[in-house]
Amino acid sequence: MSGNEHPRLLDIIERHLTSDTPLTIESLGGMAVLMAQAKSLVASPFLDVLAELACCALSDEAMEMDSLLLEGFANCQDPCAIRAAADIVICAPPVRLRVSARLAAILEQRIETQNNDKQALIAAYALEALFRLALASCITKFIPLKILACIKPEINSLYALHATKLAGAAFSTWQEPDLINALNELRKVDGVEGEAAFELALANLSKALDAGSLEEINQHLEVARVYLRDAQAADEDRADAAAYTAAIDIIRGFHASAEAAFMNERMEALARAVQDRAVVLDKQYLPDWLLPRADREIQWIRLVRSVQQACKDLTRPSWLKAGAVIENLLEVFDADRSFGTRGGLGQLLRPKIEASFVRERGQLAHLDELLDEPEWEPKHKNTALALRACITQMEAKGITLGKYSANASYPILQRLLGPPEIPSDWSSDVLQLLETALEDRYNPSHDFSNPVIQRLLQEATSNLASCGDYSGEIKFHFNELLAQIILFCKSRQDGGTKELRDRGKYLRDRDATEFHLQQDLWQWLSGNFRHGEILDEVEGIATGRADLYAGFGGHRFVIELKRHHGHVDRTTARDYCNQAASYQNTNVKLGFLGVLEIADRIGPPPSLEECIWYDAVVPINSSVARHLIIFRVPGNLTSPSSMSSKTPKPRKKKVD
Repeated sequence: MSGNEHPRLLDIIERHLTSDTPLTIESLGGMAVLMAQAKSLVASPFLDVLAELACCALSDEAMEMDSLLLEGFANCQDPCAIRAAADIVICAPPVRLRVSARLAAILEQRIETQNNDKQALIAAYALEALFRLALASCITKFIPLKILACIKPEINSLYALHATKLAGAAFSTWQEPDLINALNELRKVDGVEGEAAFELALANLSKALDAGSLEEINQHLEVARVYLRDAQAADEDRADAAAYTAAIDIIRGFHASAEAAFMNERMEALARAVQDRAVVLDKQYLPDWLLPRADREIQWIRLVRSVQQACKDLTRPSWLKAGAVIENLLEVFDADRSFGTRGGLGQLLRPKIEASFVRERGQLAHLDELLDEPEWEPKHKNTALALRACITQMEAKGITLGKYSANASYPILQRLLGPPEIPSDWSSDVLQLLETALEDRYNPSHDFSNPVIQRLLQEATSNLASCGDYSGEIKFHFNELLAQIILFCKSRQDGGTKELRDRGKYLRDRDATEFHLQQDLWQWLSGNFRHGEILDEVEGIATGRADLYAGFGGHRFVIELKRHHGHVDRTTARDYCNQAASYQNTNVKLGFLGVLEIADRIGPPPSLEECIWYDAVVPINSSVARHLIIFRVPGNLTSPSSMSSKTPKPRKKKVD
């Protein structure tokens, strides 16, 4: 019987769907009719209907129905129909088991054909289906892994965007190193940089939580923070990146006993990000394979709120509602268990809690009382027993109970004095006075009355706080050098030919080069920077030559200088960041990039605030962040008077 002797099945299916009438093989005329019109069916946008029919096929219909369904997956040109049909198959175990191996081969073929955006979207949904089949253990995980590992930057950006999210989800599931390489390749695709950076951030966050030492944990968290910053730079509306950034800052702040003002500010940032994220999720379809990620976001929010409360509770010697307080502290103490991680959170969160219970007798008494309660919830009781065991071990090592040590209250003073502890007979007023004076010395913005310079220094130094090398003498020297560079940039915008004389001629010459800037900055720093030796053209740094080199015996900072024709912004400057960052390979991960901007301007040059900013890069296949302060020096300057249109003087009237 030919297909022409029966009503068109596509019309019948459309009528059924319009009237919301259930579709069955029987209602469509039976398998014979379906097979007779197979050619039109498999090319139609009704692939999801074929999947539904395969799910309800009888045993004697299953073979033909499966064949028809697989033909549809091979020929359908509707991306949404392919995705919907794949979802139906994957959620129906009988059909999934029957067709998964053959379906995987067809999906791989669909991924290979990407001649236009529609085919690229089909390929993306095919890759998603392969990933889900691997999650369901119907095919080996190496099928989607092989496809992701072979990704090149030349692929279609629509496919790349979906592949990036899948690679991130796959890494969180399987922890395969090849997926990191794939994400690094995807960073090179236009329009995908932000998504790839976000997935790399989550991968490094995952590594941090499973790391075995504090050094590794902080290194991965530092890198994660840089990637999150890159994700926000690509899309300022990325509330998920803002939320994770705030969460990392709060966890690290808890470990480092950060000031309450900092913790409150980061909690406010988290609250804003969570609110924005909720609005996005309300309008967004979230596939099943991304639900675990949404659950993890909720876990992070709960943990961070518990950490914030713990910060407040640990400042008090005892509590009125001790049970609720201790249960919250135990949730923080045992965060690795709830997150399923391998100790990273514990290394960041446990020491402060343990130290507080050792230090405060009242807190320890509350804990012991609760442990004596027979009806106390077993989950909390087991964690409390672990905490009590840690405290007992600390006591056995000679750590005595008592009040808070002055060392913790005055960290800068203690760092300068070194061990042993600050003498107990020093009055708290004197200690606070010394600590404040030292803080002023270490905060360069306190030395300047110009509010713009103050703001630039504060913004730069707050961003640098995530750098592991930015502490002690290194921090002091970097801040002093940064202050001098800001002053240099200010003077080169303020100074005219009268003030700068021959040194400033290059700023008004459109043929000026970076060597003129190098000579000028070297002379400025040689005369004004007192804390280190400033050298130029130093060879043997990163197999090259450093433009300007600030040496301090052990650590060093390199200032890389460039000339750029045209306007310089953050995106433009990024083209030079890898070279500037390479000079940090064998020393502290801090440096500078200066750009002489040769541009034709209709109006005034950019303001000082627009000429200095912080950036950080993580080189491809690296796990170490490099931190840079970027400054641009506007060249090809003209005087302000030249920007005003001149009107001719009025003629004097003749007097008769």
